[in-house]
Amino acid sequence: MTGRIVIIPFIEGKVGPDGRLVEPDINAILEKWLQRHPEFRGRKFHIIRTGGNETCLVRVTTDESPDLADYDPAEDADLYDEFVAKSEGSPAAEFHKIWIDQCKAARGIEDEFGTDKALKYLIEEKFIDFLEAAETDGAFRAEIPTFVDEIQTIFEPWQLRECLDKARQTEPFDPALYEPEEPLVPGVDYGDYERYEGEDPETIEMLRQDDIRHCTRDLQLMERAREWLLGEGK
Repeated sequence: MTGRIVIIPFIEGKVGPDGRLVEPDINAILEKWLQRHPEFRGRKFHIIRTGGNETCLVRVTTDESPDLADYDPAEDADLYDEFVAKSEGSPAAEFHKIWIDQCKAARGIEDEFGTDKALKYLIEEKFIDFLEAAETDGAFRAEIPTFVDEIQTIFEPWQLRECLDKARQTEPFDPALYEPEEPLVPGVDYGDYERYEGEDPETIEMLRQDDIRHCTRDLQLMERAREWLLGEGK
């Protein structure tokens, strides 16, 4: 099964009153990383955030590929040293227990906003991110069974099945999106096209392949969620 490579390991972040990540600026750190490794610019990176109301852990991954097989994040640790979670891997941090608060939050969301929003929050977002974190962190991995048990006390099997059936459905990459019929007009927002204006067919094909890998990875995570939550494939 295709996995993901850790580009920036878990670093500790602070969450603002509005729930957004205040510090560190993970996008700025990733941009500095890309300046060092420009050959990977254009690839899709996945920013995973797991945490509570005031602090969280955030990391960046990308899909496995031969050109990153030997990559060691320690090579670029100076980009984020000041934010490294000092208790990463320590039971004292207990970020792997965040699912407890997430389940409580899901119950509150269900009471106030309905089951669909609670499912989207807990299954499509938090549980999927938890499964991905568990791939490279044993503390997260050990918590999955109890997380699953709690989820199954909140939602009925048919609700979980409906959610998983429609979750994370993404459209395949369409090169035509980057090839407008008319010439570009200055000042008009053409979305992603402008980002790749002038790219040759080989680059477009690389982007298409990367998008396929991204979609495949999402589907693999959803299938893993089905295995855990519905008992399919076990």
